[in-house]
Amino acid sequence: MELISERSPPLSGSVTAPPSKSITHRAMLFGLMASGRTEVSHPLLSDDTESTLSAIMKMGASVKRGKTLSIESEMHQAEDVIDARNSGTTARLTSSICALMDGHAVITGDASLRRRPMGPVIDAVRQLGGIAFSTLGNDRLPAVFGGRLKGEYAAIRGDISSQFASSLAMSCPLKNGSTEIRMEGGIQSQLYLSLTLEMVKYFGGEARLEGDRLFFAGDGTYRSRKITVPGDYSSAAFLLAAAAVTGGTMTVNNLSRAFTQADAGIVEMLRAFGCGVTVHSRSLTVRCDELAATDIDCSQCPDLFPVLCVVASFAAGESTVRGSMNLRLKETDRIETTSMMLKSMGVIFRADRETLHIRGGPLRGGVVESYGDHRIAMAAGVAGLSSERGVKVNGAECHTVSYPGFIDDIGRAGGKVKSK
Repeated sequence: MELISERSPPLSGSVTAPPSKSITHRAMLFGLMASGRTEVSHPLLSDDTESTLSAIMKMGASVKRGKTLSIESEMHQAEDVIDARNSGTTARLTSSICALMDGHAVITGDASLRRRPMGPVIDAVRQLGGIAFSTLGNDRLPAVFGGRLKGEYAAIRGDISSQFASSLAMSCPLKNGSTEIRMEGGIQSQLYLSLTLEMVKYFGGEARLEGDRLFFAGDGTYRSRKITVPGDYSSAAFLLAAAAVTGGTMTVNNLSRAFTQADAGIVEMLRAFGCGVTVHSRSLTVRCDELAATDIDCSQCPDLFPVLCVVASFAAGESTVRGSMNLRLKETDRIETTSMMLKSMGVIFRADRETLHIRGGPLRGGVVESYGDHRIAMAAGVAGLSSERGVKVNGAECHTVSYPGFIDDIGRAGGKVKSK
């Protein structure tokens, strides 16, 4: 599918943010592990979360679908191969849960996901007495997880992705005996781990983080709960950025701070670019007349990197957008694919490891390859709204991974976007 994004008037109006992908994934998995009926209201149903939904059904969850997902479960080892497709969250969070039970589960994914690292969680499961190995011996998918976690201590690399620690944080409260997990090299995207710990406690588990160490009492259970999934700041960032680059005023609804979301950092980052952002109880309004160059650090919210580089491309002066090594381990090497996107549209910039220095000004537009990465596709779509010639994005169907309604929502606000 091609996405065509053309120069548009200032975006305006009110749009509702889609539900949080991160919270939907976790709510589904807690529904699998909890006793009783868990009700997940307003979940995000996208390609990625459908992968998690498929996984929990293979592991004993009975699911009634609708605006509310009703999940009842008698958790058991996966009856078939868990195909996470393109969802790293599905593969990584599910991995150590499979090691709570006898037997073995095979987790795999598409070609992109099979290139992404799984070594830290494989090593941690082994240290805790479970069974875990990559079938090709390369610390990547396909991988096998099983046995029963029983050890008391493991060390895990924390500088690659917080998803490995999040997986253990979800499973260790249920294993026999107490557990200590030490994260070496710092904690990448720590706010995502904070979200996981909040949800562990919400569902009745016990966990605490002290510095670089996680502690779990063990021998616990999760209680079924009702949970309403709030709007996704990651997706809302594209709407807010679209208003910013077109000089518009837009309100994005369904945003709250009910649970920690790392990408809520978009508020202060847009303010740094000179936008006015008003925070209401369940919405945000952004107003922008002129963008000014600034220095942005995305290391703890790396999913914002591509779209903030687009915003920087319209800001007067030279902006610095700092990423992290983790960006090179996403669906694509997002430092490289963001650079290729900017180059294709005529942006002047220079790269310094995980940092881009971007000279803002009129943006020519052009043809951009998505490389199968939903955030690259949507960021390029935002850029086209204020470009001179418009932007065509090849392979844009990948936006359904996280934000199926992206094109429609931009159109509701007055953006000239279409697919073909």
